[in-house]
Amino acid sequence: MYHIVLIMKHSNENSIKLLKGIGSRMRKVRIEKKITQAELADRAGISRKVIGRMEHGDGSVTLEKWLKVSMVLEVGGTWEHLFKIEEDPFIQYDREQKEQTDLWKKRVRSKK
Repeated sequence: MYHIVLIMKHSNENSIKLLKGIGSRMRKVRIEKKITQAELADRAGISRKVIGRMEHGDGSVTLEKWLKVSMVLEVGGTWEHLFKIEEDPFIQYDREQKEQTDLWKKRVRSKK
């Protein structure tokens, strides 16, 4: 099963920030709908501990579980509500890798 962490090839500050943001928005929706973690877990068919991990942005939670919770919270058709991604994660990752490579090249050149 795919994990949300796979959005980014490597765990880094941005992927952690993204996951924490998704979890935070999920918690906000849950509270707005006056649903406890236990109720949400029961409706989604997963444990309450997993709900807590999701709300804290744990990247080891499977995409299947994120989908189940989003369906229960009725945001399944509008993932933008939870994800609110400002930049495509793959483009962001490529940009960061290019920046690191460019920095590395500058360091190598300056040592000659």
